[in-house]
Amino acid sequence: MLGILVPYSVLMNSILYGESLYGSWGKFLSILVVTLFIKCVSWQFHTYVAVYLRTRMPQDSQIMRRMLTALLLFFVMTALDGIFITWLFHHYHFQGFVYRGDRFLYVVLSGMVLNLFATLFHEGASNFEKWRAALTETEQLRTAYIKSQLEGLKNQIKPHFLFNSINTLSALIGEDGEKAEAFLDELCKVYRYLLKNDGQFVTLSEELAFVASYFYVLKARYGQAIELHMDIDESEMEKLVPPFTLQLLLENALHNNVVSKKMPLRIYIGTTGDGQLVIENSVSTKIKANLEADEGGIRNVINKFRLLGMAEISIQQLVGARRIQLPLMMQKNLEI
Repeated sequence: MLGILVPYSVLMNSILYGESLYGSWGKFLSILVVTLFIKCVSWQFHTYVAVYLRTRMPQDSQIMRRMLTALLLFFVMTALDGIFITWLFHHYHFQGFVYRGDRFLYVVLSGMVLNLFATLFHEGASNFEKWRAALTETEQLRTAYIKSQLEGLKNQIKPHFLFNSINTLSALIGEDGEKAEAFLDELCKVYRYLLKNDGQFVTLSEELAFVASYFYVLKARYGQAIELHMDIDESEMEKLVPPFTLQLLLENALHNNVVSKKMPLRIYIGTTGDGQLVIENSVSTKIKANLEADEGGIRNVINKFRLLGMAEISIQQLVGARRIQLPLMMQKNLEI
């Protein structure tokens, strides 16, 4: 405020008084103090109007309407405080003031230029801050996306998963050689999918094939304690989804719920017919010290979808179940 109003007040006084303004320091400073005080009060009203208009018209699409409305009001307000200052100096013949109409016109015009400059400056600064905030958020989301990829890899190759799979395979070899061979084949499919998918999207059919192999490995370990039912519309199979999304959600459901024969974890994967994938699981929550910390899988999926510019994920807590809806992307909408 002072950075703009101090030089402007000097300019305005120079227009009104001419060379007589610089007759003495006392005269110069007394006129400047009076003008600056009135201008500072006026600035507060200008600020109130600017904040009010930004509240009423906050959208970026309304920026031109907001600026034009603000400038119109600012021009009127600046003209009024210019009239008041000129009248005050003239009425009291302050420091030998002599009114001249041509000089007053220049005061009004200079005020309009000041308002135009200040409005453009503030809008530019505001948009720059929005751009910088958006850039920071994008970088944060990018970091979160990379983290989610690493979390997906970690969930696939973490020692206890591999250790349990080897133990299961070892037990099957002694019991049923054919089942052991089938188990090993599905386990190889899981890691083959892991190694080959490093892109942003895969088709839903590829992701579901991976989930089927992943669930086969889990089923061999948990038996009747877990159930999976899939009902997918064939027309949705070629739509796209980020890889490992379903695995993260399945892992999250396993981690947060009791899994036993008496309380089996039931998981349903289906489509809604309007481009949405549904994952629903029964809820029998474990007793933990920090439930919030155990939702990392879902948070990573949410951040990944935001970074990829996809629609929001819907999470609903139903009676005895959790329902998650994910948007599927059409191949033609994928930007190469």
